[in-house]
Amino acid sequence: MVAKVVGTPNQIRSAYQDFLNFFQIAIENNNGIMFTPDRPLASCFVDSGAGSVEFKSCFYLRNLQCRRLKGGKRLDVVALGREELERSDPWRVKKSTVYLNYFTVADAKAQLVQSLHFDFDEKGQPEHPFFHLQLTHDLSPGPDRLSAKFDLELHPSPDHASECAVATRIPTPDMTLTSVLYCLAADHLRTDTFQEFAERVEPIQGRLPILSFDALKASVAKVPAHFKSSHWFAHTR
Repeated sequence: MVAKVVGTPNQIRSAYQDFLNFFQIAIENNNGIMFTPDRPLASCFVDSGAGSVEFKSCFYLRNLQCRRLKGGKRLDVVALGREELERSDPWRVKKSTVYLNYFTVADAKAQLVQSLHFDFDEKGQPEHPFFHLQLTHDLSPGPDRLSAKFDLELHPSPDHASECAVATRIPTPDMTLTSVLYCLAADHLRTDTFQEFAERVEPIQGRLPILSFDALKASVAKVPAHFKSSHWFAHTR
């Protein structure tokens, strides 16, 4: 069953669109290429029931700057974002998961060298930091990668790749989709290109859906001199 595309307020839709446009310009000004699905961004917002809307899209970033790579290789990244938005006033992010696959590419063959995802759920999850990063060995689903025009041969194949047996969860700040892309820009753009991107997206932040993290804020407020990991588990207490 195909999910029903729903209309979103112009403030929300245009915030995602403008941020992604500026991100793509920055990537391409840094000798990279950003591939996106052929469908319009508005069709990425679909009904998820109970007054919620899901945003989902995949992006393929080719030839990101990486000083550690030797000649003959390049760094590509596939980013897949899924965010559940509450139709409230103002709209807010209820859940967010952003998957990143890092590939080194040589001779048109891609090797998965790092896989991770960032998670947020406003209700919190048992034994999970409220905002967190998790290291994995998982590939983003094939149909999502293909939607972003990633068609490289994987070597070794997923069936023979090394398995990440330890799924470490690391507390993070808000790492919803735009935050993750912002950090990718910081990691893989020249300083001047990143600074220009940062200035362009600064006015957009106030138009993005808000997040609710009351337990975390209350925990930090009680002991503001200590910024410890226990704050990220305040929702479990």
